[in-house]
Amino acid sequence: MLTAHYSIPLPADYDMNVIHRRVTDRSAPWDARTGLLLKAFCVTDAADGGHNSYAPFYVWAEPHEFGRFLTGAEYAGLCAAFGPVPVRTGTVLQCGIGSGPAGHLVSESEPLGSVTDLRDTVRAETERHRAVLADPSVHTHVVDLDPATMTLTRRTLLRAGAETPRPKNGERVLRVLHLSQPPHTTTG
Repeated sequence: MLTAHYSIPLPADYDMNVIHRRVTDRSAPWDARTGLLLKAFCVTDAADGGHNSYAPFYVWAEPHEFGRFLTGAEYAGLCAAFGPVPVRTGTVLQCGIGSGPAGHLVSESEPLGSVTDLRDTVRAETERHRAVLADPSVHTHVVDLDPATMTLTRRTLLRAGAETPRPKNGERVLRVLHLSQPPHTTTG
């Protein structure tokens, strides 16, 4: 499994209804996308006190399907609308995916520095993962590692209706406009 994420900064006066319409118009195919476990269509909004951005998050069960996304019409259309879009990826270390709608995504990254033995890190993250999933407001929790930068990222989707989280030090809080969770099928 791998994660993919990009964040497209938008001007402060950008009409975020354009993004809302884009998500409404383009989310249905993602609800049945082969090889995808989930796609959270996320935004931050200047009206909420931050800055405007469109920042989807994906969990791919099949990395070759992510490759098809990058080399296909979907990514080409994204770049046609917003210019070149760098995509960050990570190797999934922990993943617990719930069902139903989600309201917010909380993301935090932790640089691991020059650590070369990740066994203690993985043990600690396994315990943290279990504790996070025990919270009834949590929909999904994913921990990934970018081995190029040795950065660990924890992403927690909160259930729709859960209290809007206040970002803690280093956290980013995004609103989920739509959550696609296709039935999992493999392409072999």
